Amino acid sequence: MRRIFFLLSFTVFLSSCFLIQKIKDGETLYEEKKFTVAADKLKDEFDAEPEPTIKARKAFLIAECYRYSNQTIDAEHWYKTAQGLNYDAIATYDYAIMLKANGKYQDAIEQFNEYMQQNPFNDDAKKQLKSTQQALDWQKNPSPSAVKNVEPLNSAAFDYGTVLYKDGAIIFTSDRTDAAGTQTYGWTGEKFSDLFYSQPDGSGSYKTPQPLSAVINSKYNEGAVCFNKDFNEIFFTRCGTDNITNDYCKIFRSTLNELGEWNEPVAIPFYEDSTNVSQPFLSATGNELYFSSDTKEGFGGKDLFVVTRNIDGAWSEPQNLGPGINTTGDEVFPFIAADGKLYFSSNGQPGMGGLDIFSARKVGKQWMNPLNLRSPINSPADDFGLIFLPVPDEKKKDVRQMGMFTSSRPGGKGNDDIYSFELPRIKYYQLQVLVKEKTFENANDPNSTVTGTKFLSNAAVNVLDITVAGKTDSLNKYVTDAQGKITFVIQPEKLLKLTASKNDYFSRSENFSSLGFSSSDKDSLKETVTIVLDKIYKNVQITLSNIYYDYNKWNIRPDAALVLDTLVTLLNENPTVKVELGSHTDSRGYDNFNMNLSQKRAQSCVDYLAAHGIDKTRLTAKGYGETMILNKCVSGVQCTEEEHQKNRRTTFKVTGETMAIDSKEPKKIIVDPNRR
Repeated sequence: MRRIFFLLSFTVFLSSCFLIQKIKDGETLYEEKKFTVAADKLKDEFDAEPEPTIKARKAFLIAECYRYSNQTIDAEHWYKTAQGLNYDAIATYDYAIMLKANGKYQDAIEQFNEYMQQNPFNDDAKKQLKSTQQALDWQKNPSPSAVKNVEPLNSAAFDYGTVLYKDGAIIFTSDRTDAAGTQTYGWTGEKFSDLFYSQPDGSGSYKTPQPLSAVINSKYNEGAVCFNKDFNEIFFTRCGTDNITNDYCKIFRSTLNELGEWNEPVAIPFYEDSTNVSQPFLSATGNELYFSSDTKEGFGGKDLFVVTRNIDGAWSEPQNLGPGINTTGDEVFPFIAADGKLYFSSNGQPGMGGLDIFSARKVGKQWMNPLNLRSPINSPADDFGLIFLPVPDEKKKDVRQMGMFTSSRPGGKGNDDIYSFELPRIKYYQLQVLVKEKTFENANDPNSTVTGTKFLSNAAVNVLDITVAGKTDSLNKYVTDAQGKITFVIQPEKLLKLTASKNDYFSRSENFSSLGFSSSDKDSLKETVTIVLDKIYKNVQITLSNIYYDYNKWNIRPDAALVLDTLVTLLNENPTVKVELGSHTDSRGYDNFNMNLSQKRAQSCVDYLAAHGIDKTRLTAKGYGETMILNKCVSGVQCTEEEHQKNRRTTFKVTGETMAIDSKEPKKIIVDPNRR
């Protein structure tokens, strides 16, 4: 990207904008930020220098010159040279940064690791290493956007910073040969830039760009423009004045007069003169102006700010967009989309290299959670200045969004080039999983009446793709929020297995099918699956309803088998759980007979579970006979058949370890369910 006044601190005198008039040494030229000529001078000095320490420093400064003038390939070479000459560890770090900027992610990872061996506690290096590893994945899994070079707008020069003008025209910044400025910028050796406009040609492309009004373009640097919704008010960046002590970037404002011509622009004094302010963006209401500035009131580098226009036309004090957006690096080129999202570029947020484009939403009064737009919009090079354009009627069926951005990626016509993108209208499917637990009339008694459910937070949800018979692919793992909820995007025509688990709860699975979703006319669908987990009450007998036996028999009836089948599923989903199957009789009959009968019935349950794949070592059969009567119906007491039936029951209780799937073993297992 063009690393001039729009992106880095432009805190040099006007005299530094001109090529040198007398011979100076390379380091002096570097300090004066005349990087193009400094690099050439330093290379001559490097070749002639015999002393290794001085030679290493000159190699490092050459690399810095190329880096600031955005010649990343040359910068990579010279940082590596400085590293080989045992320059300071910063050469290794910057070498890794340039490898990343050139898309050599694996090499960059190796160099970041080498740097961290010397500086293990450097947070910036840790972040860069993590983002480089992430960039590898983004490169392999790009977003569906279609990106192409807008050739009619581009030249061999720097072309960047597009904005939509009336009647579909595009205005952008360029330092091409027909720019008005005649001065040369010492930082890059290129001409000063101006604003250009290009009208649509009626066939989906653009006409030859023309310079904007001479009232706006001057002999200084102009660029980064925005308009109000009626296109009769303009804000733009200008850097440079005739006062050599006041050579900073400012935002200028102008309005159209009755003749349809721009009035003389006036600078807006947001900060003191020694602060750079640039890249304005005006909200749709015209009341908020966003911009980038290197003021000392920021978090470092360049930060994004907003000011509000009062009724009298005056502007409020600038407000920093906060640490959710701004970093110690540079945040530039703000843009607010119609849906309220903020789009901006940053080299401080985790990215693919250089500047990356991010989006963020406002939650309350805070901008939060920037999302990297990933490849192919972002690249290892600088990517910035994203805007959205209206989707033509003939494209709306297939295209959801379209727009433009600028990139210095290889393959363009020149330096920075303007690119277009189209986001296809892809059907969007979401699945919401709610995890709950049962509530009981008596909270400590799982045999009491179920009164409802409540949300279960911090439960793990494992998503498996079981579409193809006999093949299972793990897709992702999630954790429920305070409302017991997770939401994620799903693909159509899939069969998913959703397993919810949490320490001290039985895991449970539900299947979900998105078969047939592709044939839906809707662009988006959102489905919900609810999974209710049962809490594990260790060493507490829980009655299994609807398990009945024929008189004086212990074989498993078909209706009882249905209940035991659910227990088979439960034990399969909780492979660490050991249980006891208990059987109880009523008080009628001899004690020994009842004890023997109940033991046989309990053993029948165990045998059934074992026959259906449950390891016998996890199962215990226990006959209780009439030793645990639940009501008054002990021996000799007259009771109804219904009262006796309540005592004839099958129970299970957990006796072994109770760890949820994919959970860490709890430090303490609570045996008594009544203890809190």
